[in-house]
Amino acid sequence: MPSRPSTEQRLRKLLEAVEILHSHDSGLFQDRVLTACQHLFPETSNSFELWHRADGSHEGAMNVPYGTSDMEERFRIIGELAPKQNPIFPHLVAGVTDPLRLSDHTTLREIRRTEFFDMVFKPADLKYQVAIPVQTESHVGGITFNKGGTRDFTTQEMELIRILGRHTALAHRTSRVLAAAQSQRESVEAVDHLHLRRAGFTRRECEVIRWMGEGKRDKEISIILGISHRTVSDHVRSVLVKLGVENRTAAVAALRRM
Repeated sequence: MPSRPSTEQRLRKLLEAVEILHSHDSGLFQDRVLTACQHLFPETSNSFELWHRADGSHEGAMNVPYGTSDMEERFRIIGELAPKQNPIFPHLVAGVTDPLRLSDHTTLREIRRTEFFDMVFKPADLKYQVAIPVQTESHVGGITFNKGGTRDFTTQEMELIRILGRHTALAHRTSRVLAAAQSQRESVEAVDHLHLRRAGFTRRECEVIRWMGEGKRDKEISIILGISHRTVSDHVRSVLVKLGVENRTAAVAALRRM
């Protein structure tokens, strides 16, 4: 039987998992989430699932070792059963942000009586689950850590999952900003900045001005343009000085008149 990882080994794995989450040029967000979870706890299987608040539609991905032939159908059925039979789900809807351990909300005997257990836990010989809540304006859901064996998730493991959850939320927000930026990239690249250049603005200031006009804050602009937050703030200050205004709202109004 393999020995448990030491605290130092777990912390090293946590830092590496966080790095995976924030590697935004390395594939889809949901794939990075599953990779990061597996890296931190190789003994678990994981899922990333979201339900649309308006129509209840279900999306996501999982690496639970089910038979590949029925994976798509199984995922669909899980999406229907979880809101009704997983005791964790009501807490996700209620807006809980800390990790949720299934055993804190039900017993193994009780969960075994459900169709949810037969569809999710039994085929992969799972007994224990922890969920990291994921909340957006349009969706509610979570990232799950699932495992079998005889030992539930410990307090120390829950703390590691909590830290990973905070970074997951941050990486998720950043991914959404980048996705929005990508969808507008072609129109941004097509914008003729000649009139702004003639007015005395640098090329980079023109790029910052474009995103100021879209209502983006300095941090978001820094992510979109791939430059530091401080550099963006310096460009914004320079734009305000050149326009002779005191704040962003006045700057955007002046630029629109131009």
